Amino acid sequence: MPASATLTLPAVAEALDSGVVAPAATLFTPGPVMMDTETCDEGGQQMVYHRTAEFSRRILRCEALLKEACGAAAPDRVVMLTGSGTAAMEGAVLNLFSSGEKVLVVNGGDFGRRFAEIAALHGLAVEEAELAPGRPLTAEDLRPFESAGFTGLLVNHHETSTGTLMDLALLAGFCRAHGLLFVVDAIGSFLADPLDMAWSGIDALILSSQKALALPPGMSFVVLSARAVARVGTFAPCSYYLDFGRYLGDIRRGQTPFTPAVGILRQLERRLGAVLEAGVARQVAGVRALAQDFRAKLRGLPFRVFSASPSNAVTALEPLGGVPPAHYVSRLAEEFGLFVCPNGGALRDRIFRVGHLGRLTPADNTRLVAALRALAPSPRRQRAANPQE
Repeated sequence: MPASATLTLPAVAEALDSGVVAPAATLFTPGPVMMDTETCDEGGQQMVYHRTAEFSRRILRCEALLKEACGAAAPDRVVMLTGSGTAAMEGAVLNLFSSGEKVLVVNGGDFGRRFAEIAALHGLAVEEAELAPGRPLTAEDLRPFESAGFTGLLVNHHETSTGTLMDLALLAGFCRAHGLLFVVDAIGSFLADPLDMAWSGIDALILSSQKALALPPGMSFVVLSARAVARVGTFAPCSYYLDFGRYLGDIRRGQTPFTPAVGILRQLERRLGAVLEAGVARQVAGVRALAQDFRAKLRGLPFRVFSASPSNAVTALEPLGGVPPAHYVSRLAEEFGLFVCPNGGALRDRIFRVGHLGRLTPADNTRLVAALRALAPSPRRQRAANPQE
């Protein structure tokens, strides 16, 4: 079907019958994602009161499960925030560093930039290892910052704006060599890419509910190493709600200082139990297989995988043939009920993103690729738009 064509209602019905499109909206977004039936059912249960011994046991079990799933050490503790992942990013910055301290931020895109902006807002001296969009980090990028008096290093393990995975082993070695606190936003990579907190020497690991955990948005988590726990409270807090000292005091008795997202915590307990029963490696392998399946099915279509080091979680696609990303994003949603993620900022007119998280299957990939094929320009138009090819 040429790019200029519009699917009529009979055409949509025919496509549904042929299995080209799903009968209901399907999320290929990096978050929120499709949830399994058991998670949805758990979320539909009546509320319970959280200031009880039973709920305290639930919170402590969630902490233990999170630590096991991310490879944390026994003394590590978890801060459970009712807030988005950005709340956890800001909480980690303002609880682990004091105004005037010097931090290095790996800036590979929009979320690296966000880390730098948060750190600067709280009075830290920020220097950035800035990467071209989609380019992975290398040792050469870190060399100018050796022995430069930093207190910590902040990085997004998966720079979700470009689908790029950073080299944790490289960063861990750099932090060990220079004695830096290692703060890692793993919101996009947790349970999608290999991750071991203790092995990597991570001091603060930031997670969120709506990515590969496949829960509703609304909660974020910061897993703190024993070193980070000891650092919390060594200087005056500058936030009431995000004061980690309060959370660390309450988690010891299985509580949070403020009302948590009760329903999400119940879903978290069930979901993590299922993940750990099957095995974290199996969960990661499933996401990897789904990403590889999508990328293989995409071959021959006018798209380029944008990142040179793609995460399993997301594939950033650069359309070829002169068709803007907005064409695919809007028409996939309107005509096929398939939701992919647009980009903002400098990459708005260059790429869009396809997620591989949550309750998705290879059959869903087949539907999406078929829809992309229907919306793509014909080979003749592609050659006209790209005469050098």
